[in-house]
Amino acid sequence: MTSTPDIPDLYPPTVTPAARALPLYLSLTRFVRNPLRSLPRTVYEQPIVAYGRKRPLVAWVTGPELIEHLLIKRTDIFAKTRLDKRVLKPLIGTGLLTADGDHWRWQRKLASPLFRPNDALSYVPAMTTAASEQIARWRASGAAHIAPIDHDMTETTFAVIARTILAGIDEQQGADIQRTGHAYIKPIMWSVASALMLTPERWWYPGKQRMLRAAAENRAIVLRLLNKRRAAGIEGDDLVGRMLATRHPDTGAPMSDEELVDNLGTFLLAGHETTAKALTWTIYLLSRAPDWQQRVRDEVQSLTGGRAVTADDIAKLTLTQRVIKESMRLYPPVPAMTRVNTVATELGGIALPEPCLIVVPVFAVHRHRTMWEDPDKFDPDRFLPEREAKMLRTQFMPFGAGPRVCIGASFALVEATAVLATLLQSARFDWDGKHLPEPVSRVTLHPRGGMPVKVTML
Repeated sequence: MTSTPDIPDLYPPTVTPAARALPLYLSLTRFVRNPLRSLPRTVYEQPIVAYGRKRPLVAWVTGPELIEHLLIKRTDIFAKTRLDKRVLKPLIGTGLLTADGDHWRWQRKLASPLFRPNDALSYVPAMTTAASEQIARWRASGAAHIAPIDHDMTETTFAVIARTILAGIDEQQGADIQRTGHAYIKPIMWSVASALMLTPERWWYPGKQRMLRAAAENRAIVLRLLNKRRAAGIEGDDLVGRMLATRHPDTGAPMSDEELVDNLGTFLLAGHETTAKALTWTIYLLSRAPDWQQRVRDEVQSLTGGRAVTADDIAKLTLTQRVIKESMRLYPPVPAMTRVNTVATELGGIALPEPCLIVVPVFAVHRHRTMWEDPDKFDPDRFLPEREAKMLRTQFMPFGAGPRVCIGASFALVEATAVLATLLQSARFDWDGKHLPEPVSRVTLHPRGGMPVKVTML
């Protein structure tokens, strides 16, 4: 899999799979640098691949029927792993992303109304405003310049969430939350590797103290945000207002400060990072495929005539959404999910002892040789309605699947559509001819070395 910049619509991943699964002690450095490099080639070719000399210790699952069994049909057997909780606990405790059982159900029920499709559409003005502010920043930097698209999309999507479901964050708080969140995520694969090796949580690993300091600072900022809202009154139908006003259905008790910080931290981490990465990779792909970029721009112009994008436009921007979906296929914002079997069981003809770490490498599912024609090719027409209708529901899953599917999936797709359409009204994106970003798994899918793209104002 080598890059072929001379072919404008073909983008093989700039990460080469391992020829075979290596022993953990040999693959540790490769894993920490980028877990995608540790995936053996067979994961892209077979529905399930197990690793372990005497018995399976890890199973990579990519077959849609098997994934459906894991994530939808037998959630009683295949549970969230302690790995997720251990790695993310210092930052987000037992928020919606890491909670289980009744605690998870209560939190999800509380937040769900904010993410209904119609409610997401009501936020389109805030989304286009944030995109327009980014355009203004680009104009201030000159008519044509190289822009750090990954940074710019993070800033844009954070502005959206700070003005919608998490109203009340000021500019400095936003900057500090982003800074500390990124400081926590940067060395996170050492934490993951430590958890995989079952070392005691108190043991040292590279970057651990930086992560703990960043998590403590992040949580302190979120608590100050909560106290600020309390001082101003708890009215409001945003997530902060809802959480401050809610009472536990059994005990009648309000959420504790720790629970409030856990959940706000979860949404601040997940609520903008995934959309930011989806937009970053989409702009990269469009910079490499100028014909597709112009087709999307033409669709937006034909529909809006140059006016601001509205909620009524979102469903009509069908080509724009096909491009975004194809981008999320090639570069899924969350590149992997993990589960663990709570009893000894069989999956895909392989006996799994209890417990066995089960990894669903979404990156490989979306590029699997048996499921996709020319899987590395950028082809938004894969998502024409008649073709998308034939896909299995766990063949394309940028937001996961089953009961724990991303609560913000509708919000994210509306936001990505509104922001991308707004940006393309005023800017053209061109590849710099040099940067071939390696997709790196760091909870979300980061481009190694950032995403420098030439931005030309129209």
